[in-house]
This record gives sequence, structure tokens and C-alpha cells, in this order.
Amino acid sequence: MNKVWLVLLMLALALFPLTACSRRQTPATVIDVVMTDYKYEPKTFIIPPGKEITLNITNKGAVEHEFVIMKYGTTVGESFGDEDEENIYWEIEVKPGETTTVTFTSPEQIGQYQFVCGIEGHFTAGMLGTLQVAQP
Repeated sequence: MNKVWLVLLMLALALFPLTACSRRQTPATVIDVVMTDYKYEPKTFIIPPGKEITLNITNKGAVEHEFVIMKYGTTVGESFGDEDEENIYWEIEVKPGETTTVTFTSPEQIGQYQFVCGIEGHFTAGMLGTLQVAQP
């Protein structure tokens, strides 16, 4: 009986690296995001640098929401305000119940970018996420 367990353990350990590698996300040029009151699903995305990105956004919330990408190296402080406007890389507003598809060119700079909802109070309610620009 111990040999059977040993063989199963060895088999599991041999397959582990294969399953771990398959979970690695690769940069995508099409992103699907759902906005609700007050979160994004999913909260993280990986995109390639300098490419056209198609963003399919559905607002399942009861109020208007925004998808605002901040410039590289900038983040919103305690709340989103007028002082953050100059740090916006790209943004779109989506009314409640609407689905929209838009395109934008991803940043060239590799790294992490914060995205938030710029509607007053939504960022502080937890409506934020991370956009990772990475090489494929």
C-alpha cells in the first residue's frame, strides 16, 4: 500500500510544474470587464505594450461608472479628485445597464498601472484594479 502512495506522490510532483506553468496569464488584446456597484470583475488584466486593445465593458450597476487608467507611476491618493485629472492615461464612462466596446492603444512602458472609477466616492468604495503591461 505504501508503494501505491509513493507512486501517486511522485506522479503528482512530476505533473505539478506543468499545471503551474499553464496558469500563467499571457498578455491579451481583448479584455472583458464587468462593472458593478462598486467593483470591477476581474480586478487585474495583463496586456502587451503599444498594441490596440479592445475593451468590452458591461455596467451591471445601478449607477454610471468609469474605467480610468492612470499614467505609469501615478496612483490616486485617498480619493479621486481634480488633482488626478492630469494623471489620466485613458478613460471611458458607461451608463447603468449598458455594454460598450471601445479600443485604445496600450502604454509602451512595461509595468503596473492603476485603474479606477473616477465617479465621486466610487474609488473609496473599492472600485479599483491593476493593469499590467507585459511582453508576451
